[in-house]
Amino acid sequence: MKKYLNVFFLLYLGGFVVGVLCCNFLRSYAGYQTSLLGVYLADRAAGSVSGSGIFLRLFERRGVWFLLYLISGVTPFGIPLVLGGLLWLGFLGGNLLTVFLMEYGIRGIGAALACFFPQGLFYVPSVLLFFFFIVQMSQKYWGKGIRVKADYRAYLFFMTGIGILFLLALFMESYVNQNVLSFVIERFL
Repeated sequence: MKKYLNVFFLLYLGGFVVGVLCCNFLRSYAGYQTSLLGVYLADRAAGSVSGSGIFLRLFERRGVWFLLYLISGVTPFGIPLVLGGLLWLGFLGGNLLTVFLMEYGIRGIGAALACFFPQGLFYVPSVLLFFFFIVQMSQKYWGKGIRVKADYRAYLFFMTGIGILFLLALFMESYVNQNVLSFVIERFL
């Protein structure tokens, strides 16, 4: 798994760098902030979003991607999807950090990190394990690996556990993170 973690980290880092550069170039090109950060913060300040509303929206949006990746794991398309997913997650992380840094300075880094707390404690391991098992299963289609029923059972077993961890992360993001983020914004920004 260590070699996978190194590759995952490098892909994430590549996407992160591209996210930082794109955010900087778009700001200098457009002359103003081109992200949805202001809309998100204004919506949060108005208090118009409930925890259950956030949970349902996140469950719907991320659940579709979860199922797509889950199914792709038993096809040869799992590896390219994981590579693209890592680049995209890195891009989003770099963009978010840069937006907060440009808007709020050094204090913005703390606010950006607050966006990932506490759900990041569950998302990071669940996404890493999720991608690892998808790559493991998908590799059997790229090589001459033999697929047996036990492989599919183990895959579904581990994906069920990862799905539960992922649901816990969604719950934390929906109900706990909004309180943490509101506290950080009110006190420090």
